[in-house]
Amino acid sequence: MVAASRAKASDRAALLKKLFPIIKKHYKVSIPKGDKPVLETMLYAICLEDSTVEEADLSFQRLFAEFPDLNEVRVSTVTEVERAFIGQTSSEWRAFRVISVLKFVFDKSYSFEFESLRKKTLDLATKQLAKIKDLSPFVRDYTLHEITGAHLIPIDPALARLLVWLGLAVPNQTQEQMGEMMKGAVRKAEVEAFVFTLRCLSADQKLHATFDPTKYQSPEGGYDTDTAVDRLEHLLKHGLEKPTKFTAAKKVAVAEKPVVAEKPLVADKGSKAAVADKASKPAIADKANKPAVADKASKPAVAEKASKPAVAEKASKPAVTDKVSKSGVTEKSSKPEPVPAAKGGVKKDLSTSKKEVAVEVDSAGAGGAAAVPSKGAVSKNAAKKSH
Repeated sequence: MVAASRAKASDRAALLKKLFPIIKKHYKVSIPKGDKPVLETMLYAICLEDSTVEEADLSFQRLFAEFPDLNEVRVSTVTEVERAFIGQTSSEWRAFRVISVLKFVFDKSYSFEFESLRKKTLDLATKQLAKIKDLSPFVRDYTLHEITGAHLIPIDPALARLLVWLGLAVPNQTQEQMGEMMKGAVRKAEVEAFVFTLRCLSADQKLHATFDPTKYQSPEGGYDTDTAVDRLEHLLKHGLEKPTKFTAAKKVAVAEKPVVAEKPLVADKGSKAAVADKASKPAIADKANKPAVADKASKPAVAEKASKPAVAEKASKPAVTDKVSKSGVTEKSSKPEPVPAAKGGVKKDLSTSKKEVAVEVDSAGAGGAAAVPSKGAVSKNAAKKSH
């Protein structure tokens, strides 16, 4: 087992010899001609980045077909130039780079001729291209390799992800670092074959997500180079020949797994009937109704006590009237008894009636003694008259 971080240049070269025949069985490798002018070479590199050769050729031809000349492209907007890259990823970014390159070349010589770059050394040419803003490392290295013939390996982001997945590069390396590292495994004469053979695999949209590190996290030390051939063969077999059936079989296998909800114990536990019954709490609900408390709240006994029938009977006091009616005195002082109005007023009226009765009795006693003669006085008067 050899991780990418420990692989040597000889290990990478041996792995490439095994990978190229497998890739060529599934793809038709085409290498574009390198006889374009310098400026057109840069524009073609912008069309080629993260794309197949066929897509790059169509975009390059469309760019010159929709505009009469390069000056018209330079003064056009990004949206207008973007139409030339229909069907490609990052079409807006490609259009912006095309306009940026044309502006740099035109501002430098007031023409669209950049052949002077061929006469410069690799260092001077690199510094010259470094002045162009927003020029990607792939476009720079591809242009320098084509016009100077230097031993440079242009690597775009898609190819960099594939190299990591194959174990030829270490994760988190930059494109420039990967290119420098692959120089030991790829000779100068083999650069085009290396770049455009692996490009068939890296630019395949059906397999693009497989090499995406955001979806499939790579190991810390990189992928194992010993398993690269087996992984590639499995990917090409199941990912290209029958991708739909492979995916469907995977879904069926997942569907055939016993569903957790169907398990009786888990389902009973999931439904939590006991908990639900406990949550409903009928006994507590009945207790909340509290019929006994409601009956207690009505307090019939207290209401009966409040009426106090016994007090009303006591307030009438029939015995007092009997006591007041002495020897017909009540007939002379026949005054109607006051009707008790209320609980509090009964006692007051009773006390008042007692006083009035006592006064009447006294006055009646004094007047009766003077008006009614006693039995002894009547007998004496009768005796005098007889004599």
